Amino acid sequence: MDIAVYGKGGIGKSTVSANLSAALAGSGARVMQIGCDPKHDSTRLLMHGESLPTVLEYLRTVGKENGELSEILKEGSFGVGCIEAGGPRPGVGCAGRGIISAFEFLDRHRAREGYDVTVYDVLGDVVCGGFAVPVRREYADAVFLVTSGEFMALYAANNILRGIRNFDGDKYQRVAGIIYNERLLEDEDGRVRRFAEAVGLPICAKVPRSSSFARAEQQNRTLMELEDCQAEQEIFRGLAGQISDEMRLYEARPLSDEELERVVLSKEQSESAAGNGTAKVFQREDRSEQCLQERQPERREAESERPQAERPPLYGCAFNGAATAAVNLTDALVIVHSPRACAFYTWQNISSPGRKNLYNRGILMPSAISPHLECTDMKQEDVVFGGMDRLRTAVREAMKRGPKAIIVISSCVSGIIGDDIRQLEEWSTEELPVITIPADGDIAGDYMEGIRLCLHTIAGKLIDRSVAPQENCVNLIGEAGVGNNRASNYRIFQNWMQKLGIRVNCRFLGGAKREEVNGFLRAPLNLLAADTADNRELKDWLTEQYGCRFLEGALPVGAAAAERWLRKLGVFFDCEEQAEALISGQMEAYQREIEALRPQLAGKRVFLTTINVNLDWLLSVLVDLGMEVCFIGVLNYLRQTVKVSDHPEKYPIDEAFNGDRTEELLADLKPDIVVANYATQKNSDAYLVDALPMTPAIGFTAGIEVAKRWAQLLRYQRKGGWMDDRALFEKYFS
Repeated sequence: MDIAVYGKGGIGKSTVSANLSAALAGSGARVMQIGCDPKHDSTRLLMHGESLPTVLEYLRTVGKENGELSEILKEGSFGVGCIEAGGPRPGVGCAGRGIISAFEFLDRHRAREGYDVTVYDVLGDVVCGGFAVPVRREYADAVFLVTSGEFMALYAANNILRGIRNFDGDKYQRVAGIIYNERLLEDEDGRVRRFAEAVGLPICAKVPRSSSFARAEQQNRTLMELEDCQAEQEIFRGLAGQISDEMRLYEARPLSDEELERVVLSKEQSESAAGNGTAKVFQREDRSEQCLQERQPERREAESERPQAERPPLYGCAFNGAATAAVNLTDALVIVHSPRACAFYTWQNISSPGRKNLYNRGILMPSAISPHLECTDMKQEDVVFGGMDRLRTAVREAMKRGPKAIIVISSCVSGIIGDDIRQLEEWSTEELPVITIPADGDIAGDYMEGIRLCLHTIAGKLIDRSVAPQENCVNLIGEAGVGNNRASNYRIFQNWMQKLGIRVNCRFLGGAKREEVNGFLRAPLNLLAADTADNRELKDWLTEQYGCRFLEGALPVGAAAAERWLRKLGVFFDCEEQAEALISGQMEAYQREIEALRPQLAGKRVFLTTINVNLDWLLSVLVDLGMEVCFIGVLNYLRQTVKVSDHPEKYPIDEAFNGDRTEELLADLKPDIVVANYATQKNSDAYLVDALPMTPAIGFTAGIEVAKRWAQLLRYQRKGGWMDDRALFEKYFS
């Protein structure tokens, strides 16, 4: 039978466990005691003061796949097998994970085989997943709660019942009862009795306050080995006699915090009320929940009036977002403090679009193809004992390679165990700053929160506030971290700036060097790469923190938007003539493309479903080509306003479209081209299917490029689909 003895730290559970093990062994049972407390002193009395090597320290030396059980299992008094799980140094690592690792080793070596009873002595202040392992059904058949009448001891006992309840619900009975370790407090018997009655458990034994225990500890012996303490020994023999496969067990029925206070403190409360001449019932000072309920109608009304926050799709956790943004500081080295799997997921997220663009389109994205990102490769021992030594080694080695900056990002794992990566900022120098970003995975938030955290941190650490503005230069703010059009859009933008005589000072962070971020404030004007909620938030933050000035709007998509934007830029930098010349040349090229495409596309009917809410850039091209828009279905899960500047009433727009009626609408409207962000429709003889870019190209020809592809696809379209793979295969290879 396996028994778990839980109790608050310092309540005497190790003394109780050791004497219970000795009593069980004295009755003829083969007994093993496993100490599950980082202090690793559970078996000290059974081992006559000898300190055992702990499972975790042993595993740290030999590795989790190696080791012999005999190295950590020792025989104590009465033949009791003694094992100490151990734990990390105080303040580092995760002791709960250590318990799990120790149990995995013991299970692998079948440590419990050959013993009739296993006694787990477990710290009960912390009932996290690791310390709750011994209470799982595959380990503990019965659970004893060691407590005194102190409120915090009873609070810990009640929390243990909550843990058991979480595992068992009301389907199992595994609680043996309460072992009452007396402390001679006022009304202590009453407190323990009231708690036991309230949770429906028996008091299996009362251990009196006795000098015999102190005498035994002075001799490093269990009480069962001493003479002249028969009464105390009989208590443990009686407790050992209750333990059998037929013993009665009980369901865990924990109290709420309010019930616990009322039950345990009821006598003091009634006496206090009587002394005050009132019949007032004890109440908690904290009324925050009650106040919240009282304000609930007002809060609900306010929430209903506030529009839902505009949010982009979620691509992962804050760790992933922070790393994706950080690699765009091109001369820095990014070190992620994480297991290898976390780094691999992030690496794939960054590099897969780069590989796709390179192989399919010949577009080179250096930061995506080979992101300068390294991983500390945290192991299980780092989780248990703390991973700061491994991180310090990684940073120390990285500093030798001469990067311009080192960025350290924490993950869920390093955040949970409490590794304080901020310590490494003490190594920063003017020549080599060490920047730490505690983006502890999902703990810190989602992907976009990680990007925000990274950008704010890098700005705060690197932007030099003493730099004075210079003429004719701009910063480009908020390029997509990973996007198919980022490189091509920047080429278009850079070409414009060259023709206007404007220098790009810093891309924050679209491929910037540390020196460029240092000199961020040289640019008198900042330009948003895209009009998104997160970019607008970044704009507001930079304006507040650094007094930055921004041009209205973002990099334009479509001919009309580009014309307006370039004119505003020309006015700011006093280069209107250059701007007008640029606009004139671009519009002439636009008109030539329209004239070339109109014969093929005029009169074609377009059925459009999209998550894009800025439709001006596409609709204006369709109008110029003489095409007919028969339906626009907006999958508007971001709750944004659909932007159609040119007479929106003439377009059949459904802003609450969910796709359910697609087949019905296609049959009724008979379009020539079906366009969506994702090509989910099958090609048909009746219409052509194409995908619309979620991030369109900037500039005058964004819609032109889409229309060119339609014209090409329609040219090759024939019965059986525009690309009959089977026919081609049979023609050339059969």
